[in-house]
Amino acid sequence: MHHFDWRWDDWDRLACGMMAGHLAECGAQVSGGYFADPGFKDVPGLATVGYPIIEVEQDGSLIITKPANTGGCVTEQTVKEQLLYEVHDPANYLTPDVTVDLSHAEVRQLSPNRVAVTGIRGKPAPERLKTTVCYEGGWQGEAEISYAGPNALARAQLAAQVLRERLVFRAPAELRTRLDIIGLASVFDSDSGELQRSASASASGDYRLRLAAEHSERRWVVRATQELLALYCAGPAGGGGVRRQFQRRVFTASYLVKRSDVHAHASLFESSPLGERRSERYAAC
Repeated sequence: MHHFDWRWDDWDRLACGMMAGHLAECGAQVSGGYFADPGFKDVPGLATVGYPIIEVEQDGSLIITKPANTGGCVTEQTVKEQLLYEVHDPANYLTPDVTVDLSHAEVRQLSPNRVAVTGIRGKPAPERLKTTVCYEGGWQGEAEISYAGPNALARAQLAAQVLRERLVFRAPAELRTRLDIIGLASVFDSDSGELQRSASASASGDYRLRLAAEHSERRWVVRATQELLALYCAGPAGGGGVRRQFQRRVFTASYLVKRSDVHAHASLFESSPLGERRSERYAAC
């Protein structure tokens, strides 16, 4: 906006500027990182992947590229994936300064590692702004134990069942817990039944049982993880490698507030030649 002297109500150009930042915000994701999936979406030289460069023109048109002699790739597919990344509604992508419309956007390969994006349009900014509030959330504890070798999955499943039963009568009702078997179903909720499905109960392998617990009081979180520690000698055979940790939790909640209630400001801190810190505040309403 500063370089091209765009107006605050030049919605189309603001939308292009916003999406320039959106394309670059995940770093190398638009140039092959995270995009890579061997055998399906191969990316050359990922170990030396180049971070993106976004060339922005006066009219808001964009070119995505990366430094020469770096790994990765900038293609129509990598740009399209990042363009739609975390966008709930492509025709009405809400941002603080402009509502972006991607329904007419075009992505075109100009040459190797140079992709043009045009057709981005903008609409007036939302009347309300998303505000995130943080507050104390009690304590969280984690504990893990490994089972490996013949029949390892069945032993891990038995350990999970033992923990469930012990925690029912040894912990307060407010204690929240979750169990995952990493290597089998660590992306599913422990109540979904996936711990009992997805593989033969006699499967060999290497599985790690993870318990997560949360409560307002640290002592109950510690006691819950002690039950996993007890699996060494009071649980299935061959468990090992127990690790435990505890930490305070911070919860977040998001709300929509009136734009008129938000007064933005930035504080810039600089060091003088003599090492003295100076502070200047810039405010915008």
